[in-house]
Amino acid sequence: MPIPRGYSEAIVTPQQSRSVEAVWSYVATSSGRGVILPDGRCDLILRFREDQRGTVQPVVTGPATQPYEIRYAAGDGWVGVRMRPERGIAVWGNAIGTAKDQVRRGAEAVTLVPALAELVDMAPCEAELRAGLLDVPDVLAHQDVDARVARTVQQIHLTGGRVSVVELAARVGVTARHLGRLFQSSVGLGVKTYIGLVRFHRALRLAARGGVALSEVAFEAGFADQAHLSRAVRRFGGISPGRVPPELILPDVAGSGQGLFGAAGQF
Repeated sequence: MPIPRGYSEAIVTPQQSRSVEAVWSYVATSSGRGVILPDGRCDLILRFREDQRGTVQPVVTGPATQPYEIRYAAGDGWVGVRMRPERGIAVWGNAIGTAKDQVRRGAEAVTLVPALAELVDMAPCEAELRAGLLDVPDVLAHQDVDARVARTVQQIHLTGGRVSVVELAARVGVTARHLGRLFQSSVGLGVKTYIGLVRFHRALRLAARGGVALSEVAFEAGFADQAHLSRAVRRFGGISPGRVPPELILPDVAGSGQGLFGAAGQF
């Protein structure tokens, strides 16, 4: 299935922003529903009703590990910035360790990220909200992220998730236990969980192509066997690997598969 009409996304390079991975937006042109797949990132989001003032609602998400189904009507809109995995701590601070699958809306979102308050009274214009939201990560109280965490994330994506925690720890020069603590304190997820998400998206892309046996998909995606693949796809996607709806798949973004509307649809 092609990207839904009205959805747009732009990758942000590390040279442009050390915190933002992508900026995206979606304005529904008709009523419908979609499934949002988890990608382990945190998002800053503004939800609004097109052409209706006073409808801008800020939303902050923790790193997602479960799918969400959403319904929407024509004129419902979202703009969002997807943070780089290791920059979850810049959004959630010391609460990143308990932010998994959490969502903060309205006043709670502003309490977590005060800079969002300046955007609530803006006109519900996609372009203006998008531009304003892009400035927010630059004013967050950044905490320094250990370079070994960023290198670990990079290695996980370079290998397609086909790497063990012990191997990753050796590559960055720490013990597996210490790497786990570093990763959890920045990303908000365990290393194994993040590896599982990357494998999951790789498997979905392979399965969606068709003509490939599930046993081969499991091998190529780094799973021990087909049963291991099935458990992961059910855990992260709520579906069977043999029945992957084509509308779940979007082009890969910086190693991250997305659901029908990126992260927007949860909210």
